[in-house]
Amino acid sequence: MAESESLSGLLEELREALEEERAALLSGQPIQIDAATQRKLEIAARIEQATDGRTPKADARVLQKLARYNRDNSVICSAVLHHMTAAIDRLRQYDPHRSYRADGSTASPPLQQRLVGAA
Repeated sequence: MAESESLSGLLEELREALEEERAALLSGQPIQIDAATQRKLEIAARIEQATDGRTPKADARVLQKLARYNRDNSVICSAVLHHMTAAIDRLRQYDPHRSYRADGSTASPPLQQRLVGAA
C-alpha cells in the first residue's frame, strides 16, 4: 500500500511539473523552460525507480490526464519551434551586419554569399 501512495505522490509531483512546464513554455523564457524540463525528467526517473520495471498500480484516469497534459505541452513546444524557425528564415533573408577593419573601413560579404536560398 505504501508503494501506491508513494507512486500517487510522484504522479501528483509530475502533474505539478507539467503545469510548471506549460507556464514556462508560454513565458518563452529559456531558463524557466530548461528548469521545468529538468524537474520533469527527475520525477520521471524517480517514478521509474519506484516501480522497478514493474507495471505501476495507478489510476488509469490519472495516467490518461497526465499523458494528455504532456501531449498538450508538446503541441505548445511544436508551435514555438515553428515560429522560431520561421523567424530564423526571415532573418536569413536580410543582409548580414557589416564588419569593421582596424582602419575603420567596412567589409561586406560578396553579393552572391548574401543571397541565401537564391536560385
